[in-house]
Amino acid sequence: LASAEFTTLRLRLLKVAARVVESASRIRIAFASACPDADLFRALVLRLKPAPT
Repeated sequence: LASAEFTTLRLRLLKVAARVVESASRIRIAFASACPDADLFRALVLRLKPAPT
């Protein structure tokens, strides 16, 4: 995705159907078991997590 254009990224994010569950301390996103981009989004989230202090 490093060389992907903005429209490609936007379309990939818009075409995902997921269930969002919000609690007091976290937000969980549940992808369908057949979601082809679930691993991609998981990797992106893991890179965005703040470093432990």
